Amino acid sequence: MKSSAACLVTLLLAATQADAECVPGHRETISPGYVVEHKCDLFREGDVHNNIGSNNECAKLCEAAARAVCSYHPPTKRCVVGKDSGRNIPRTGVTYMEKVEDAAVDDPFAVDCNEEKDACLLRETTLNDELAQCKSNAASSAAASATLQDVLAANCPSKHAKETTVSGKQYKIWCSRYHDPSGAKETQNVDTLAECVNLCSAKTWCTYALHGVYQTKCQLYQRSVAYTTTPGISNNAWHCAVKK
Repeated sequence: MKSSAACLVTLLLAATQADAECVPGHRETISPGYVVEHKCDLFREGDVHNNIGSNNECAKLCEAAARAVCSYHPPTKRCVVGKDSGRNIPRTGVTYMEKVEDAAVDDPFAVDCNEEKDACLLRETTLNDELAQCKSNAASSAAASATLQDVLAANCPSKHAKETTVSGKQYKIWCSRYHDPSGAKETQNVDTLAECVNLCSAKTWCTYALHGVYQTKCQLYQRSVAYTTTPGISNNAWHCAVKK
């Protein structure tokens, strides 16, 4: 029991002695953003507080009062929260604690302005490339969607003898039936009736499009063809579309 009491006394004496030993220039963090630097044998006039246990407790009083300077005298356990207008007076054994700003820490990973500019330009180039790719993909998707709509609009046999709209132009589709195939003004090779119809739509003179199912041949005509007249020739190898 005596041994434990002796140890406690020793620890208390050591703590008191540590507070009593002022180290000029020593910095102590009281709280985040409130750091004090020690000076020795000096105090600033101000408000006196008794029974203060340590430099740290004294500095906390200073922080709470929004003051910049506190002075602590370990033997008397007195803390003086300095006034802004108070005088600095020499006094042996007193620790003078003044708030200081944390020194800026150099960032070892910081980049200079030129490096940052180059990195920014590189990011801009990358983002522009990605944007261009997105626009291209969107355009491709839109084109593919439009093509699919045209194919469905000019599909055989589902659209046989029906009016339909292909790329904004109205036609009547005839599956496995067509008018006299002679006298085509223009012939091209395309895979679908929808493509053949679009070629006809692009020509102001075109009134009638004939598409070969197996030959993938598209024949365009400038001929007066009745929109409502059922074509007279029947053959599974050909489909036609008459512009309205």
